[in-house]
Amino acid sequence: MSTTPKLIDQNVANKEPYTFTTLKYSSVLKHLVGPDKTSTLQPGTYLGGLPTPVPSIYEIRIEKLMQSCLFKSALATVAGAGFGVVFALFTFGVESPSYTDPSKVPTIKETWREMKTRMGSTAKNFATIGAMFSMAHCCIETYRGEADLKNSAYSGFVTGGILGLRGGIKAGFLGGAGFAAFSTAIDYYFLHR
Repeated sequence: MSTTPKLIDQNVANKEPYTFTTLKYSSVLKHLVGPDKTSTLQPGTYLGGLPTPVPSIYEIRIEKLMQSCLFKSALATVAGAGFGVVFALFTFGVESPSYTDPSKVPTIKETWREMKTRMGSTAKNFATIGAMFSMAHCCIETYRGEADLKNSAYSGFVTGGILGLRGGIKAGFLGGAGFAAFSTAIDYYFLHR
């Protein structure tokens, strides 16, 4: 006697044959969009319940690197320098350059030299401000554990205060207050309204 499994289940074999009935769309809609709707979101998935692969160790490391304060500060430094170069090019084209002899027509070499000096100075200033603000913002956000408008105000006050301290305590306080107000207004306008 062989020990092969039964190919047909006894319950399935004894069932009545299926008869087609009309589909009731109202009952289907109740399950899809009505109050009896079942949740399609699965815990731990993204994109509205679509299954996503488990991230690899390399993806997790890159994500941690990109969330670090040093990376954010370096990114803001590079972006600030780039914006400073573009801003210097624009202002150089609008303003009249200051040459040593105003009666002499400037050469291309002199124009390029002054443009390069102005681009370097403006890029350095914007890069410094970007690095200081993003580092202060990231450190304050990490310390507080919240992402709200107060972080922008605090980091703006720290950045403006440090930049204004070259002119004294009063200038540092006023610079911090002005920078805090400006950064809070910008953050509110772009992110929180």
